[in-house]
Amino acid sequence: MKVEFANPFVQAAVQTFQKEIGVRLSRKDLKLKDSPVPSQAISIIIGVTGAVRGQVVLSLDENVAMAVTKAMLPGKLPVELKKLVNSAVSELANIITGQASILLAGDQGKIDITPPAIIMGPGLRMDFLDMQTICLTFLSEIGSLELNIALTEGQL
Repeated sequence: MKVEFANPFVQAAVQTFQKEIGVRLSRKDLKLKDSPVPSQAISIIIGVTGAVRGQVVLSLDENVAMAVTKAMLPGKLPVELKKLVNSAVSELANIITGQASILLAGDQGKIDITPPAIIMGPGLRMDFLDMQTICLTFLSEIGSLELNIALTEGQL
């Protein structure tokens, strides 16, 4: 995994949180892992194909997901918000990944992303690609966010 593949995702996450939610993200950690397995209760998985291929997994806890939903859907009642959490965090992940793929495509060529898949609940087990992954942790006033980026060059 080339570290320069991560930079567009960092830029897109920081800009999207600021613009869409009014929340400033600051980077806490960067580590290398063997796969994009997330560590938090809610994960949004997006596949990437084209000149760059792999997976991007955005992971957050329920409190952050609810804060994102409230910010993206102001004026909704709490009962309505609970029903819209999946939609809001999926849209957030779509915006981040879409912006990052545009930035990557400028250097790498055509890049496509899949619709987001949401996985919720503690203790769920899924198999992910065995692919070197850059794991970035961000902090904010609403909580932490984890971004796992497992990309490589080349067509599938």
